[in-house]
Amino acid sequence: MNQLQVKDTINAHQKLIEHRLTLFFDEKLNKCSNISPLAKELVDSLKEFSLRGGKRIRPILAIFGYKAIKEQNEAVLQAALAVELMESFLLIHDDILDQDDFRRGYYSMHKVYELKAKKLYPDSDAAHFGRSMAIMAGDLLASFGSECITRSDFPAELKIKAIDKFNRVIINTAFGEVMDIVSELKPEVSELDIIRVNELKTAIYTIEGPLHIGAILAGASRQQLDILTKYAIPLGQAYQIHDDILGMFGNEKKLGKPVGSDLREGKKTILILKALQLAKQPQVKSIMAALGNKSITREQIDEIRNIVLESGALDYCQNLVRQLSEQAKTHIRHSGFRPEGKSFLLAIADYMTQRDK
Repeated sequence: MNQLQVKDTINAHQKLIEHRLTLFFDEKLNKCSNISPLAKELVDSLKEFSLRGGKRIRPILAIFGYKAIKEQNEAVLQAALAVELMESFLLIHDDILDQDDFRRGYYSMHKVYELKAKKLYPDSDAAHFGRSMAIMAGDLLASFGSECITRSDFPAELKIKAIDKFNRVIINTAFGEVMDIVSELKPEVSELDIIRVNELKTAIYTIEGPLHIGAILAGASRQQLDILTKYAIPLGQAYQIHDDILGMFGNEKKLGKPVGSDLREGKKTILILKALQLAKQPQVKSIMAALGNKSITREQIDEIRNIVLESGALDYCQNLVRQLSEQAKTHIRHSGFRPEGKSFLLAIADYMTQRDK
């Protein structure tokens, strides 16, 4: 499968998933309208947030995790919504933790409710209200996600295994988030520390979890799940490093949020860590002054970009992305997966590590 074919496949599945998401939220809106207008308003906000954009890579991976083992049936489309709703839940909470006010080209959930509070309740602590509502919104989505698996048309024993995986992905992501938060405060962080965070926060949540959920529902063996893990972990690492590069050098309109967010938040990515190791001492001081600076200017961001380029940190990370992606694909090439699943997993590895948004 070439890159044009993989894009066509992704586009076709995006439409299917968005149609299913729309039906799912419309059903929820009908049910919660009897509870309270506030409940209906919250679910309506969740619908808007979940449908406003996104690549739908995680549910697509769940579908092809299934297809790698067994020919697709319609039930897997319903179950695949679980990982899309999980993503929305984690993104809403992540935006609170990172104090990001924008997501997918519009306001983050906590900012949406903060602005509502300023308009409707001018004497309130609007920022606190926004965070509180966003936390509850994320919690609802987590529950909705597991519900998509329980309501899918698969044998009970497979659904139990899939829900167990769903829950373990959330647990690992939470541990990774805790490590990431603490790393922003620690004076020194090693590359191994960052790799571990990337594994927990990105590789398991973005690649392995969705693939495993789909494959489990197809009745995958332990050996088949192990192959998917050997593919998912290096690919997830590559995906995150590439994402860090885009966060520094990408296009703001395509990203849907300002470039330099990682610097503003004080995140120690492999890209930044390598620049600190390779840069000259005055440049190191510039990077340290920029890390965690909430008032960082565009000129400072441009200065750090130049340091990352001149130091060789960008080249190092781009090479690492290629090496990890190739490592991931090797395990799929030598697998006994169905051709439809195998060809897509090989092609999407390139798509995920060469994208521009």
